[in-house]
Amino acid sequence: MTNNYPAPAKVNLHLAITDVRDDGFHELDTSFVYVDVADHLDISLAKDLQVTCNIPALSGEKNLVFQVLQAFRETFDVTQGLSVHIDKILPAQAGLGGGSSDAATALMVANHIWDVGCDTESLIAFAAPFGADIPCFLFGQASLAQGVGEKLKPYPHVIPHESIVLAWPGKGVSTAAAFAHFDKNIFHALTDEKAEAKVRARSDAGDFEMGYNDLEQSAKMLCPPLENMLVVMRQQSVRAWMSGSGSACVALCDSSEDANRLKDSLADLGAWVHVGKFLQKHPLTINIGA
Repeated sequence: MTNNYPAPAKVNLHLAITDVRDDGFHELDTSFVYVDVADHLDISLAKDLQVTCNIPALSGEKNLVFQVLQAFRETFDVTQGLSVHIDKILPAQAGLGGGSSDAATALMVANHIWDVGCDTESLIAFAAPFGADIPCFLFGQASLAQGVGEKLKPYPHVIPHESIVLAWPGKGVSTAAAFAHFDKNIFHALTDEKAEAKVRARSDAGDFEMGYNDLEQSAKMLCPPLENMLVVMRQQSVRAWMSGSGSACVALCDSSEDANRLKDSLADLGAWVHVGKFLQKHPLTINIGA
């Protein structure tokens, strides 16, 4: 029997880079919330592991879903396999966590179907080395995150309940390129300008404003269509900002009518657009009792 499982988008409500570690990874102060738009995974038991996708280039062993599940099988001596087909809805290189969300959904389902019995904390510890965004999906609810994204706790503030418009300008921004551009340009205070860029920690200064994103300036320089799209979103909404390392942005609107008017304006720019709402909880927790 095949079952269909959602892999929702996430949006960063804020993103601050607080340090660059000696291993090159960036320490973050950020927050995550889910959105009611998702990729969908058809998953069923099989003799071996196979991963296909409606985008053929994303099928096979190079897919993050395959890599995470194969490592999970080996770590826990699982003899069963899975057949996974991914129906991609979310754009790539958008800052929405699409590939990481696919991997998290597949891992939660595999843990359930294979009866491995890992709790959420164990799944996060296992998956974190495969991608900094995977833990926020495994956590199952809106969250605050520090470290490289693996130190999570429940989001303590009210999630915006307004209608939202999620948009992507048709061109992606590489996460690695966005961080590299940020490190090489003075958009931040350096602890020592003669040494490699080290970002002064600011997380102890208090809560960051919703929509604050250290990577926005770099992403706009790497992707001019993002800047054009964000100008329109800020003109026609209560508040708009970029998610993650870009290039998707989100806008809060007072009404569904305002949201749909903004959607029409963004469609004229050739953007991928979704009108919907934020989700406090991951939708998969309802389906499989994770």
